Order: sequence, then structure tokens, then C-alpha cells
Amino acid sequence: MAVHSLGRGVGRLLGSLRGRLGQPVPPPCGVSAPRRAASGPQGSAPAAAAAAQPGSYQALSVLAAQEPAAFWGPLARDTLVWDTPYHTVWDCDFSSGKIGWFLGGQLNVSVNCLDQHVQKSPESVALIWERDEPGTEVRITYSPWLQTQCGPQ
Repeated sequence: MAVHSLGRGVGRLLGSLRGRLGQPVPPPCGVSAPRRAASGPQGSAPAAAAAAQPGSYQALSVLAAQEPAAFWGPLARDTLVWDTPYHTVWDCDFSSGKIGWFLGGQLNVSVNCLDQHVQKSPESVALIWERDEPGTEVRITYSPWLQTQCGPQ
């Protein structure tokens, strides 16, 4: 069930990009990427997409590989709650091992993993606890889980 919920979440994230895909570009031809920085959170619609059907897994995969900032920037901006907005989506130089994502940004993982979901769907399953005894599991929804973490709301 938790995996199923995760799958729906990823589906929503990918679905949000379908309207943002632009003109097709050829598939990536190499694994190395040049060092570059991309500014964020205002972001812009992706300038290019895969030669595949816009919104398809293949198109989104190519976009993520060729234009990481254009792919991940809008997703992070639209789906995460930021305490401090980031100023740069991606700044990487793979040859030197410098990897930087969402520079300057700060977020609270509890807010993003628990609080925003309890507001949207408090009775959805948040956690499945598999006990030692086969066939015995406990399903905890967001609302009671939040109460155990933060006390009565």
C-alpha cells in the first residue's frame, strides 16, 4: 500500500510536467555532463523534450538527463514546502566530483513527508508496520501518526 501511494505520488509529479514539455530534441549521446549552474525556484518551462510523445516516460527521462534544472526545478518548486527557497537548482561538475542541488534552499522533511499529507488526506495509509508474526500488520494513517509525533492537534 505504501509503495502504491508512492507510485501515485510519482505519477502526479510526472503528470505535472506533461503540459510543460516543448520541442523534441535528440536523445542524449554521452554520460558526461558539463559543469553548469541553473537558477531556480522561479524556473522556466523546459526548452526541450524527447523525440518521443510529449509526457511519456521516455520523454521525461531524456529531459531529466539533458536538462536537470528544467526537469527537477519545477517539481521541487511545486511539490515541496520550502522554508527558504533555493536560488540554484543544479550546479554539478562530474569530472571533479562537485555535486550541488537546490543551493541555498532549506526545507523541513517532517513538513514534506507528514504535515502536508495529513492536511490533504488524513485517513490515507502513511505507514504499514509488518510485525514478526506472518500476516499481522498494522496500518497507520496520517492523522494518528501525526498525533504520535507531535501530540494532540
